[in-house]
Amino acid sequence: MKIYAPNTTERVRYAMDLVLKQVCLFDYEYVSKEEIKTSDRIVNYSGEHIESSFQVQPHGLLFENDIKKFDVTFEYGGKEKVKLFTTEFDDLGFDIFSASFFLATRFEEYWRFESDHHDRYTSKSSLASKLGYLHLPLVNIWGEALKEKLKAHFVGLELSEHSFKVINTIDVDNAWAYLNKGALRASGALAKAGTQLKLSELGDRVKVLSSGKNDPNDTYAYLKKIQDDKGIESIYFFLLGDRGEFDKNVPHKSKALQRLINQTSVYAKIGIHPSYGSYLKPKQLEKEIERLNSITDNEVRLSRKHFLKLSIPETYRNLEKAGITNDYSMGYADNIGFRASICTPYTFFDLLENKGLNLTIHPFAYMDGTLNEYLGLSIEDAKEKVATLKQQVKEVGGVFIGIWHNDTVNDKGVWKGWRAVYEEAIT
Repeated sequence: MKIYAPNTTERVRYAMDLVLKQVCLFDYEYVSKEEIKTSDRIVNYSGEHIESSFQVQPHGLLFENDIKKFDVTFEYGGKEKVKLFTTEFDDLGFDIFSASFFLATRFEEYWRFESDHHDRYTSKSSLASKLGYLHLPLVNIWGEALKEKLKAHFVGLELSEHSFKVINTIDVDNAWAYLNKGALRASGALAKAGTQLKLSELGDRVKVLSSGKNDPNDTYAYLKKIQDDKGIESIYFFLLGDRGEFDKNVPHKSKALQRLINQTSVYAKIGIHPSYGSYLKPKQLEKEIERLNSITDNEVRLSRKHFLKLSIPETYRNLEKAGITNDYSMGYADNIGFRASICTPYTFFDLLENKGLNLTIHPFAYMDGTLNEYLGLSIEDAKEKVATLKQQVKEVGGVFIGIWHNDTVNDKGVWKGWRAVYEEAIT
């Protein structure tokens, strides 16, 4: 495949690579107008007419450098579901490259928006929520539609396909509920539970600490069994930040925690779960990564932000500088669906620096707490929602990622019965 684009800006090159190479899985090369032969298969990204080419009329976004706010044209219908950056007089009806660039770079998150009390961009601020396509991996859907039209336009064209995959990811915010907290924290927690009359918690805590009852957060044997039974890839993200209001993890110096991390690394991938306190603090981020490096005696390359505190592009810049190459934070806490409208890994583009980063983004589709706590779904409704999302990903050969926690699969309290949701989700 050859591409004719008279103006190959950094944005154009990134968008072409995103859509054609990363989503559609085919190689291409740029050609000048003078180099075009009548036998060439040409994707023509210009307003010029080229005989026998497949034309996509540019919207103009990829030829600009600013990030000013503007109205996005759209229309519903067809295999594309929703078209953004609609055009006329071409073979697609919309500028797939500008549209995909807009969504994958999170262009709208550079505009002013109302954040939640954790300083996070929420789904209700997004165009996807307003236009009703949050549940759709639109960039992948567009890629499939583009491939169909290219095969119809260029007879004999063969294109590769993605294979559907499920990745099981576990955030370990607090490795144990009661154990391995140290004598001071343990006695303080006992006193607090007693004075606040949390009698059931007090009873459980005493039984765990004194008589060997299993700690409610210790679900690691169950998680490993399910992983082995289903034969799926798993990634565990460990929180190793300093203790704070939203970082109540077991101390990183705990020998028990260090053993757990190393034991887990035998059968699963390990990543850092940068703390709430590390938000926009690169030195703290680097400190936490180094803690995990020291524990595992390996360089950490994977991350997911605790509380999904993500500021674009600053968070991704900090992760790249700290040596992280793959991040799994792209999604929402307040809703399910596809924050970047894509369900395959892709490299990130920094709009302020006008360049791609050496960082691959792995979007997730849902989180356990979103289903149960934010949306208040029943177990059966949660199963249905997750199954619908999974089907969307399966239809485009994407990667289906959800977020679970070691304590949300303990089958206790508000999570009673939720193992059924977890097990169906990762099948």
